[in-house]
Amino acid sequence: MLMCRRLLLIAAAIAASIGAGSTSYHPGISSSDYSGYPSGYAVYSGATSPESSSSSSSTSGPTSELEASNTESLCRPSEFLCSTTGHCIAQDKYCDGENDCDDKSDEPRYCTPCNRTLYGDVGRTYRVEIRRPREDRLPFLCHLNFTAAGSDLGDLVQLTFDTFTVGRFLSFTSEGCPDGFMTIREEGRPATGGQWCGSAWGYTVYYSETPSINLTLYLLRLSEQGIGYNFDFKLSYKFLRRSEAHLRYGNSSMSTWRGELVNGTYCDRVLTKCDTRACRLQSPNYPGVYPRNVTCYYRVEQNRAPVGHRALLAVSQRNSHKIHIKDQVVKYDRSQRVLRVWDQCNVVQDYLTVYDGGSTSDRVLVRLCGGDAVPDIISSHNTMLLEFHTSPYDNPFHPVPLSFLPGFELEVQVIFVDEKSRSFVKENDNCDFYISGDENSSGILENPKHSLPPNTTCRYHFQGKLNEIVWLSFVKYYAASVEAAASIDTAADCNAKLLIWDGDITVDKLTFSRKNVTLMGQFCKDDIPRLCDHSLLRNSSRHTRPCSLTESYVSTGRDLTLEHILRQGSALYPISFVLRYEFVHEAISCNHVFTSAPSASSTSSTSSLSSASASSSSSSSSSNAGKFASPKNVFFYGRGGAQNLSCVYRFEAESDHKIELSFVRASFGGKSCASYVDPLVNRWTCDRRMADIKKFGMADLVVAEYPWEGVELVRDCLCSNVSERIVVRTLTSNVVEVRFTITLMNVTQDYRDFFFEGEYRFVPVGAESNEHGCSTRLEERRLHGTSGEISLRSPLPRVIPGLAAVEEILTNTEDLTATQCVNEPWLIEPEDARINFLYLRTAGYGITLDNVEECTTLNRIVIYSAANTKERSVICPEGGVDTARTVDFFSGGWNYSAVNASVTMAQHSRSFVVEFLQREPGFYAVTWIAISKRSPTVSNVGANAFAILPAEDCPYKCPEIQACISSVLWCDGVRHCPSGFDEEEANCSYRFGVTLLYVAVGAGVLGIFLILLLATGCLKYCLYRHKARKKKKNVALNVNHLHVNHTHHNNGLTGSRLSGRYNLTTPQEMYLENYGKDSIC
Repeated sequence: MLMCRRLLLIAAAIAASIGAGSTSYHPGISSSDYSGYPSGYAVYSGATSPESSSSSSSTSGPTSELEASNTESLCRPSEFLCSTTGHCIAQDKYCDGENDCDDKSDEPRYCTPCNRTLYGDVGRTYRVEIRRPREDRLPFLCHLNFTAAGSDLGDLVQLTFDTFTVGRFLSFTSEGCPDGFMTIREEGRPATGGQWCGSAWGYTVYYSETPSINLTLYLLRLSEQGIGYNFDFKLSYKFLRRSEAHLRYGNSSMSTWRGELVNGTYCDRVLTKCDTRACRLQSPNYPGVYPRNVTCYYRVEQNRAPVGHRALLAVSQRNSHKIHIKDQVVKYDRSQRVLRVWDQCNVVQDYLTVYDGGSTSDRVLVRLCGGDAVPDIISSHNTMLLEFHTSPYDNPFHPVPLSFLPGFELEVQVIFVDEKSRSFVKENDNCDFYISGDENSSGILENPKHSLPPNTTCRYHFQGKLNEIVWLSFVKYYAASVEAAASIDTAADCNAKLLIWDGDITVDKLTFSRKNVTLMGQFCKDDIPRLCDHSLLRNSSRHTRPCSLTESYVSTGRDLTLEHILRQGSALYPISFVLRYEFVHEAISCNHVFTSAPSASSTSSTSSLSSASASSSSSSSSSNAGKFASPKNVFFYGRGGAQNLSCVYRFEAESDHKIELSFVRASFGGKSCASYVDPLVNRWTCDRRMADIKKFGMADLVVAEYPWEGVELVRDCLCSNVSERIVVRTLTSNVVEVRFTITLMNVTQDYRDFFFEGEYRFVPVGAESNEHGCSTRLEERRLHGTSGEISLRSPLPRVIPGLAAVEEILTNTEDLTATQCVNEPWLIEPEDARINFLYLRTAGYGITLDNVEECTTLNRIVIYSAANTKERSVICPEGGVDTARTVDFFSGGWNYSAVNASVTMAQHSRSFVVEFLQREPGFYAVTWIAISKRSPTVSNVGANAFAILPAEDCPYKCPEIQACISSVLWCDGVRHCPSGFDEEEANCSYRFGVTLLYVAVGAGVLGIFLILLLATGCLKYCLYRHKARKKKKNVALNVNHLHVNHTHHNNGLTGSRLSGRYNLTTPQEMYLENYGKDSIC
């Protein structure tokens, strides 16, 4: 019988918990039924007409007599009227075990705090304790209604569970509360059926969503292990104004929008226009414990977006204390506070699921539980759906510290992205992005702005044009690591793996295999790719150095692929990167060779010029022509890391062709320089200051030709922007080079700041005019010897076939006449470059831009140093060769001192290049002689080979220039020394190379020898005569005596005086007399 009775009581209790209840009555409070509440539960609505309500519970509240007496009471709805004293006491004093009314009217026999509607004043805390029922009263059922009646009675209800032990807690999902439970139901909301049971600890608070809630306690059995261990219930309750609920509704400065509640649902909400208001996604009853056995859907929509943009929705929570979704049974541990995902939320089955779209059929971005900061979870559409699910059973446990709030609050943001950008994955795309060089030559690529679901692989395909390569530089790269507390097995694989492929990894549809690709880098976990992160410091006022090749990735071909494999997705473990890409014109070298030979290539073997490359004509009758341009490879310029650039374009024509160049346009990056036509030589020249070159650098185009090996003739120079075609036709050599030079580029300059475009033609000599070309080859205009002359005669004589323009006058000199070689260069070399220099002399005077107006002729003679043709002298050849004004030149090194004598001289350092620029009739000449600082026949006697030796070591010299000349030039009938010293009569008395000194010495020696010889002969003759005279001693003695005496006294007298003194009247007598007297014997 007892068992049958208990079964009947259980059935009655269950029925009563669903559809029955009672409440006490207060004047001024009307009874109104609302969905889901037991009949008879009164809710304060502010009406003034009282209505009685009968109690259907067996354990009723105060007696009907007390209720009748209360009709005339003036107590507030939150107070209880004592029956005899008329005092008003707080409602929670009723049946609390203490005599608060002094007449015990608040503690009637068999009273209970259950089955009542409780009110309260704002700002006051009330307490309720439900005592353990007796076993014979089981099953036990208790209803408590808490109503916030508005105004001073509050708008919301706060319940704080001080002590909670109701039955046993066994499971979160199935039959979790077999012995008893507690349920809470909100006014106007459907019943959830969720239950709390077991023992709780910590600070557990429940905040109502509506003004009135119904709390039901049901106990089926008591613990069989002891008395009082499975039921203990004490709570505190308060009534709050809505304006005080700042965590839920915000404050006066910023109110939050929780969305519109969907009718007929417990917690489904729709949020719109979150770009203009602060939208918040909150768990039901936030910031208190959330209800059990609920599934809430939060639909976020953004239907408005600027033109050309797409709206993305983001939810996040930077404050980790504002989210805690129960994920485990164990007591809270601060070190284990972490967000958990996917299957880790199956223990409690409380989780929040985020869908990338507006329905549950869309891709799931993440399923999370636990508690920690939530990074941005971003949808790829303008609609996002969040699903919050809780298990049916739980114990009301709230972790400490109290600052961590149960449930969640997520902030909603709207992000607008360019509809044409690569910031999101378009519908039906498999996260494949294609970046082509046809769209943009460079740009910045970032990771998708929205979150990616797990097991997603994103591929970024970079494809350049033909002859282009791909240059990538990561500005930043971040891949969030999985926390150890998250218990995700990441040992076997990475959450985020980055692969960089040199090539296209797309599977060939024909062969079903990947193309030939090379892995350039693989990065996982803590590994990161090469970073060029210093570029983050760049702003509008500061430029950073360019990314070097060690900080970048450069493909070998036109394709490069980035592959990002995301195992856990990017919702909770964000992947962020920013990279700069550029399709770079492929060019290993900027040096190119163009030739007119039919079988030769028009470009260098290591590079391709595409449209700018030259092409040689297959027809020999047509002229070869083509285009050439500056390189577009960014690595050659400042933005690619280079500071200086030097490119050489070499044009090689056949010997019977000349080269014509034209420049269509050019830019030199704003360098300080000006180009103009030099009136001295009628060629383009560059005008700039050396100080500007050292400080700011230079940029120019220089046209030079190479008539002889090692001799460079700089023809034209351009350094200011060119917008109109400039044609260069005065090129005489068949080898021409164009040099494009830049120095000191800054880090922002590239081929868009420095560039040029040009055209070339190989033109046969004489093909475009009736003029005959120069009849001599370049090698025939390469002169050397002891002396020579080059003359220009105009008007030009008629060309005689077979007559050479170069005629050697002497075997040791060269006297050359330029008849049809106007504007052709002549190279003059010393006879022996080791010991000889050149002395060059021409009639006229040097001119500059300052005195060019003084020159009355348009003709010019230009003289260069062959080693450095930038050093030139322009001569105005007025007056012909007979003029008194002359210009002298010494070849390089002549003025070097003995200290610099050992310096190695460059090739052609002692040679000259001479050009005649004829514009009107005239006759002009340039003469030269080979000179030295010592005799050419003397061997090297010491290191000081350039020292002037004594006169005996330099017998043939020009004293006015302090130079030795060759002996073959001495007294050869041509004046070589400026003063004609080599042809003076005093120096040329002995024409065989012997000087007057030697002649005088020889003559003296010969004279002495002859005198000695004559003296010896005379002596022998005197001895002979002496013997003969002894035979005629008497006569001869008298005569000789007189002769000797006469000779002794009268030596030196003239003939007329002698005849008068000695009475010699005839010449014969005089002769006979003198014969005797003048004889040396």
